[in-house]
Amino acid sequence: MKDRTTPTPVQEAYARDGVVLLQNVLTPDWLEKLRAAVDEEIKRGERYFAYKNMRERPGTFQDYCLTSDIGARVAEVAGSPWTSLIYDQLFVKEPDTKTQTGWHTDQPYWPVAGPIMTMWIALDEVDPDNGALEFVRGSHAWGAKYRPFKTDQKGAFLHYMEEGNPDYIDMPDFEADRDRYDMLHFAHMNPGDALAFDGMTVHSAMGNRTTTRRRRGYAIRFAVEGATYEPRDSVTEWLHDDSLAPGAPFRGGRFPVIHGA
Repeated sequence: MKDRTTPTPVQEAYARDGVVLLQNVLTPDWLEKLRAAVDEEIKRGERYFAYKNMRERPGTFQDYCLTSDIGARVAEVAGSPWTSLIYDQLFVKEPDTKTQTGWHTDQPYWPVAGPIMTMWIALDEVDPDNGALEFVRGSHAWGAKYRPFKTDQKGAFLHYMEEGNPDYIDMPDFEADRDRYDMLHFAHMNPGDALAFDGMTVHSAMGNRTTTRRRRGYAIRFAVEGATYEPRDSVTEWLHDDSLAPGAPFRGGRFPVIHGA
């Protein structure tokens, strides 16, 4: 049995880069169920970032989050004895959706401090032509807190939020200065593969330049050991939980522990 204090290759890559590719996270049965659930959900016709927290309603998304092995997968990558569920979200780029999702970090949008992880699960084949995610390698370790911002219907930058908050700094123009940074993307993801990435890793998503291929992504956000509840500003209000005290471990209430104790 491997010593828990000895990092696995996956844990080492995640700690170094802030993102790692995991293959075959979904069984064929879950893949088909989630595809069908996504297609039903997006019939609501909401804006790009609006499909979130489906896991709080009975149905396929809730079943997957609570009964699959996804929490154990997160704990394995993070080296954590427990995993709690924050929320889930859909990112569907239909063919000919050329808009690039703006460079950002996730954590400023959530009432949590400390280690958190997103599992971004591909429900279709994903490559640079139809909307691959791209990361600034190692940016999770910079200690920078980038200001959250609003986007348009398709995910492009509109304006900053929390402009008077000195805890944040404006996002550099990573796109204009690409040569200065170590950019990372994965050339191909099969349906059922997942990207595990840190909440402080700077990332973006390419546009879907194809005319026939969809790109359905299902993202689930998790807290792990060391994460604490920090309801610090109005940006995170939609995820607040009065049953948790500020500074308490980020688990319980609206955020059930789904792996470990």
